[in-house]
Amino acid sequence: DVLGKYGIFGGGGVNRLGERDLFFTFEYKDRLPLFYDLGFQPTLDFSVYSTSRKTRGKIELPLLAIDVDVTYSLLQFEINWRQKILSAKNDLKITYTHSRYNANVGSFIVPGLPPFLVPASSDLYFIGNNLSVGWTYNAIIPSRDQEINPLGRKVELRYGYEFSNFNSTGDYEVTTTGLQPRYTRFRFYRIEGSWREHLPLPNRAYTLTANLRGGNIFGPQVDDFFDFYVGGLIGMKGYPYYSLGGNKFAMLNLTYRFPVLREIDRRLLHLYLDKLYASVYGDYGDVWDRDGARLKNFKRDAGIELRLEGYSFYSYPTRIFFNASYGFDRFTRIINGIPVTYGKEWRFYFGVLFGFELN
Repeated sequence: DVLGKYGIFGGGGVNRLGERDLFFTFEYKDRLPLFYDLGFQPTLDFSVYSTSRKTRGKIELPLLAIDVDVTYSLLQFEINWRQKILSAKNDLKITYTHSRYNANVGSFIVPGLPPFLVPASSDLYFIGNNLSVGWTYNAIIPSRDQEINPLGRKVELRYGYEFSNFNSTGDYEVTTTGLQPRYTRFRFYRIEGSWREHLPLPNRAYTLTANLRGGNIFGPQVDDFFDFYVGGLIGMKGYPYYSLGGNKFAMLNLTYRFPVLREIDRRLLHLYLDKLYASVYGDYGDVWDRDGARLKNFKRDAGIELRLEGYSFYSYPTRIFFNASYGFDRFTRIINGIPVTYGKEWRFYFGVLFGFELN
């Protein structure tokens, strides 16, 4: 609303296959009973996400494998309580998330004499609950370049407790209502943090950024469904997202960023182009489970990035980036019984967003 006490935001997309990406968020910034009396004025928001993807799978029967349609869907609810503490630079965030993962299998015909139809079924294979507390210290120096070439420090820390039911074995039991997943109860704590330092060089248009990240799941090793993943655009860009997964991780990024064009001042259709920066960077890190970290197993990559900052219709921030990264280390993981090799290849990323930083 005009006074900034309420906010509603939502959107979505559906393709010709019927796959969907939908979200809705309601934000409340007005006085909350009890909290306001105690001197707090938090922001409370509630979000809903619904996503689906379709594929083809196989039903393995004795002497026979039948192709079937499979639709994977996610329904997730999230509640966030956010409050400034001590100063405007410190944010406290308490989050509860409830997730439900489904695999819907279409009907299919089993050949025979006579053939018979197996009706469609739904498999709720994961029921997730996550309660976490997060702290963010944001000391990025305000400037006209703070998005494309920030200066200052940003520290994030999150500690959470997960209590979820997951059909990790793929086993089922027969009940009066049909087949039911045989769930395993997972209860564990996890912690994750990052420290990003943006240091000015003698010419403040040139910067050196160091970003240290790490995470740990406490207690016995848990199923890889709950792993940290540190590949891809938000981690080690020289490797695919799911290639680097484990119960623990550590990684370091070093980035040198410099201006290419600082005052473009040109219009292209609805876009106003302002400035262009480039950077070179390197990542060093790895994931592991109970066997512990070994420096000889740590992975390395390096790459370059171009950042173009502008505005759409002179109002909406429009940040465009292109990234090329090369992974120096080759390694193999066994996925569903099949060896998959990663590394020693170039990977490319392109995006158009409101901001450059995704984490």
